[in-house]
Amino acid sequence: MKVFTKKLNFYMGNGHVVRDITKDIQAVVDEAKIKNGQVTVQAGRSVCIITTLEYEPGCLHDLEIALEKIAPKDAYYEHSKKWNDENGHAHIRSAIVGPSQTFVIMNGKLCLEPWQQIIFGDYCPNEHPEWEVYCSVIGE
Repeated sequence: MKVFTKKLNFYMGNGHVVRDITKDIQAVVDEAKIKNGQVTVQAGRSVCIITTLEYEPGCLHDLEIALEKIAPKDAYYEHSKKWNDENGHAHIRSAIVGPSQTFVIMNGKLCLEPWQQIIFGDYCPNEHPEWEVYCSVIGE
Protein backbone atom coordinates (compact mmCIF):
# COMPACT_ATOMS: atom_id res chain seq x y z
CA MET A 1 0.00 0.00 0.00
CA LYS A 2 1.26 3.45 -0.90
CA VAL A 3 0.78 6.65 1.15
CA PHE A 4 1.19 10.16 -0.23
CA THR A 5 0.65 13.39 1.74
CA LYS A 6 0.53 17.00 0.64
CA LYS A 7 -0.26 20.40 2.16
CA LEU A 8 -2.24 22.88 0.06
CA ASN A 9 -2.52 26.60 0.86
CA PHE A 10 -5.54 28.75 0.01
CA TYR A 11 -5.95 32.50 0.39
CA MET A 12 -9.42 33.02 1.80
CA GLY A 13 -9.59 36.80 2.28
CA ASN A 14 -11.86 38.26 4.95
CA GLY A 15 -13.52 35.07 6.08
CA HIS A 16 -16.98 33.64 5.46
CA VAL A 17 -15.64 32.33 2.16
CA VAL A 18 -16.50 28.98 0.63
CA ARG A 19 -14.55 27.70 -2.35
CA ASP A 20 -14.60 24.67 -4.59
CA ILE A 21 -11.37 22.69 -4.14
CA THR A 22 -12.36 19.59 -6.14
CA LYS A 23 -9.82 20.18 -8.93
CA ASP A 24 -7.09 20.83 -6.34
CA ILE A 25 -7.84 17.53 -4.60
CA GLN A 26 -7.99 15.63 -7.91
CA ALA A 27 -4.57 17.13 -8.74
CA VAL A 28 -3.20 15.72 -5.47
CA VAL A 29 -4.65 12.30 -6.36
CA ASP A 30 -3.04 12.55 -9.82
CA GLU A 31 0.33 13.49 -8.28
CA ALA A 32 0.07 10.58 -5.84
CA LYS A 33 -0.31 8.15 -8.75
CA ILE A 34 -2.71 6.05 -6.68
CA LYS A 35 -5.39 4.42 -8.83
CA ASN A 36 -7.60 2.85 -6.16
CA GLY A 37 -7.87 3.90 -2.54
CA GLN A 38 -8.98 6.96 -0.63
CA VAL A 39 -8.00 10.53 0.09
CA THR A 40 -8.62 12.26 3.39
CA VAL A 41 -8.90 16.04 3.17
CA GLN A 42 -8.51 17.99 6.42
CA ALA A 43 -8.74 21.71 7.12
CA GLY A 44 -5.74 22.95 9.06
CA ARG A 45 -7.77 25.28 11.27
CA SER A 46 -10.56 24.85 13.80
CA VAL A 47 -12.74 27.53 12.15
CA CYS A 48 -12.97 25.83 8.74
CA ILE A 49 -15.05 23.08 7.15
CA ILE A 50 -14.55 20.43 4.50
CA THR A 51 -17.69 18.94 2.99
CA THR A 52 -19.44 18.29 -0.32
CA LEU A 53 -22.10 20.42 -1.91
CA GLU A 54 -23.36 21.34 -5.34
CA TYR A 55 -21.19 24.42 -5.79
CA GLU A 56 -23.70 26.91 -7.17
CA PRO A 57 -25.06 30.19 -5.75
CA GLY A 58 -28.35 28.72 -4.49
CA CYS A 59 -26.73 25.91 -2.49
CA LEU A 60 -24.04 28.26 -1.17
CA HIS A 61 -26.75 30.67 0.00
CA ASP A 62 -28.77 27.84 1.56
CA LEU A 63 -25.69 26.54 3.40
CA GLU A 64 -25.01 29.99 4.84
CA ILE A 65 -28.66 30.38 5.94
CA ALA A 66 -28.65 26.94 7.60
CA LEU A 67 -25.36 27.58 9.42
CA GLU A 68 -26.56 31.03 10.50
CA LYS A 69 -29.61 29.39 12.11
CA ILE A 70 -27.45 26.83 13.90
CA ALA A 71 -24.55 29.10 14.93
CA PRO A 72 -25.39 32.77 14.31
CA LYS A 73 -22.51 35.21 13.84
CA ASP A 74 -24.07 37.73 16.24
CA ALA A 75 -24.88 35.32 19.08
CA TYR A 76 -23.02 35.36 22.39
CA TYR A 77 -20.22 32.77 22.66
CA GLU A 78 -18.14 32.09 25.76
CA HIS A 79 -15.17 31.46 23.47
CA SER A 80 -15.32 35.03 22.16
CA LYS A 81 -15.53 36.33 25.72
CA LYS A 82 -12.37 34.43 26.69
CA TRP A 83 -10.26 35.33 23.64
CA ASN A 84 -12.03 38.50 22.41
CA ASP A 85 -11.71 37.27 18.81
CA GLU A 86 -15.40 37.15 17.80
CA ASN A 87 -15.12 33.79 16.07
CA GLY A 88 -17.06 31.51 18.42
CA HIS A 89 -19.64 30.84 15.70
CA ALA A 90 -16.86 29.66 13.34
CA HIS A 91 -15.66 27.04 15.83
CA ILE A 92 -19.22 25.74 16.33
CA ARG A 93 -19.85 25.58 12.57
CA SER A 94 -16.64 23.63 12.07
CA ALA A 95 -17.53 21.26 14.90
CA ILE A 96 -20.98 20.57 13.42
CA VAL A 97 -20.09 20.26 9.72
CA GLY A 98 -16.62 18.83 10.30
CA PRO A 99 -13.09 19.83 9.38
CA SER A 100 -12.37 16.72 7.28
CA GLN A 101 -13.83 14.21 4.85
CA THR A 102 -12.58 11.04 3.19
CA PHE A 103 -13.28 10.32 -0.48
CA VAL A 104 -13.00 7.10 -2.49
CA ILE A 105 -10.64 6.93 -5.47
CA MET A 106 -11.38 4.49 -8.32
CA ASN A 107 -9.32 4.28 -11.50
CA GLY A 108 -7.40 7.40 -10.43
CA LYS A 109 -10.52 9.60 -10.09
CA LEU A 110 -12.48 10.92 -7.12
CA CYS A 111 -15.85 9.15 -6.82
CA LEU A 112 -18.09 12.20 -6.92
CA GLU A 113 -21.29 12.68 -8.86
CA PRO A 114 -21.28 15.53 -11.43
CA TRP A 115 -23.14 17.89 -9.06
CA GLN A 116 -20.99 17.11 -6.03
CA GLN A 117 -17.96 19.26 -5.34
CA ILE A 118 -15.53 19.26 -2.42
CA ILE A 119 -15.77 22.58 -0.65
CA PHE A 120 -13.52 24.33 1.83
CA GLY A 121 -15.26 26.89 4.03
CA ASP A 122 -13.64 29.53 6.21
CA TYR A 123 -15.99 31.02 8.80
CA CYS A 124 -13.50 33.13 10.73
CA PRO A 125 -14.47 36.82 10.44
CA ASN A 126 -10.84 37.97 10.51
CA GLU A 127 -8.61 38.19 7.45
CA HIS A 128 -5.89 35.57 7.21
CA PRO A 129 -3.20 35.43 4.53
CA GLU A 130 -3.82 31.76 3.88
CA TRP A 131 -5.27 28.57 5.32
CA GLU A 132 -3.84 25.08 5.07
CA VAL A 133 -5.60 21.96 3.82
CA TYR A 134 -3.86 18.62 4.37
CA CYS A 135 -4.34 15.64 2.07
CA SER A 136 -3.43 12.02 2.72
CA VAL A 137 -3.86 9.60 -0.19
CA ILE A 138 -3.71 5.88 0.60
CA GLY A 139 -4.03 2.97 -1.81
CA GLU A 140 -2.53 1.06 -4.70
